[in-house]
Amino acid sequence: MFEASAEHAPMTGIDEYLVHNYPQPMRVMWTTDPRAYERLWFTAQDRVGDLLVMVGLGYYPNLNTAEAYAIVNHRGMHTTVRAHRSLGENRFDMRVGPINFEIVEPFKEWRLTLDENEYGISYDLRWLDTKRSVFHRTAPGYITNARVGGETAGYETFGNQVGWVNVGGTRHELTAATFLGSRDHHWGVRDGVGGRGHYMGSSHAMSGQWVEFADWSVWLHRIFYNLGDERPGTGTILARTHRLSFEPGTKLLAGGEIDMLMADGETKTMTFERLGQQVAYLRCGMYGGPNGGTPGADIWQGVYVGENVVSGETFDTNDPDVRSAIAGLDDIHARYECDGEVAYGLIEPYETVCYDWCAQGIGGFSFL
Repeated sequence: MFEASAEHAPMTGIDEYLVHNYPQPMRVMWTTDPRAYERLWFTAQDRVGDLLVMVGLGYYPNLNTAEAYAIVNHRGMHTTVRAHRSLGENRFDMRVGPINFEIVEPFKEWRLTLDENEYGISYDLRWLDTKRSVFHRTAPGYITNARVGGETAGYETFGNQVGWVNVGGTRHELTAATFLGSRDHHWGVRDGVGGRGHYMGSSHAMSGQWVEFADWSVWLHRIFYNLGDERPGTGTILARTHRLSFEPGTKLLAGGEIDMLMADGETKTMTFERLGQQVAYLRCGMYGGPNGGTPGADIWQGVYVGENVVSGETFDTNDPDVRSAIAGLDDIHARYECDGEVAYGLIEPYETVCYDWCAQGIGGFSFL
């Protein structure tokens, strides 16, 4: 379970677990900052805009808390299940309430499950890597509010999913030919962990795009290659420029164009359009920021809410007033096109900071 192929070096299989404490022993954190964190994040989305699944697991050793969330958006009906417990000493235990994460083979396969619960969603998914994960430390352009107060590190990849998702008693089958997604694993110090009192007030317009083409993929400023590709490591995008369009009234992102200056001097342009109301509103997953934490309860990452507590809700995001009320850091399921090739993936703005940056013409953002 602790081995990994040479193309993932210097990482080994144990790096898939949430156990990083460099340069200290496993149970001694490298910092006393309460915002220290380690998180997993997985997505699964179709190619038509009907079903989007997003799940996350977070450990906060200096706060002794563990949490997980699962979001399923089926044609705009956005349901979240959240679970909380104390972290304890066993950081190999990746179950929090009804949400479980299991490594089947490092950097190749995970199993993600959500047991039946009162909120009407459940799933059993095999998550299969398709692109090479490459370790990196914080790089220019990476999520600004994750960098405040300390360095972050981790890796990312793309993959396919096989299994099923149950929504309100209806079972949806997932196959590798019809579903794809992205995942990441990061650790370090993240602004806002532990609640509003640990939030330094940082904000950003856009985390980036995660979109997988047949032979390459875009993750923020990096180009990812297929497993086994002879090209080493990852490629680099030197600069990105965004021209974006928004919904009237809500000022939520609807589509746009992204110019990417590649390392060889070529500029590639990706166009994208949101698929219906297929958005994962990450405030529901406790990603706090300028708009607050979870809608209603204002829960932020790392906050202790009780032992073995499970909560959740469903929002009808087909209603523009509803999606405006819960917007913040949002993962938008989109159809992309670049060089004549169509692909599907996510784009992650912070609403409505993204609109404001376009209006001000700053940071390489403008209206389409």
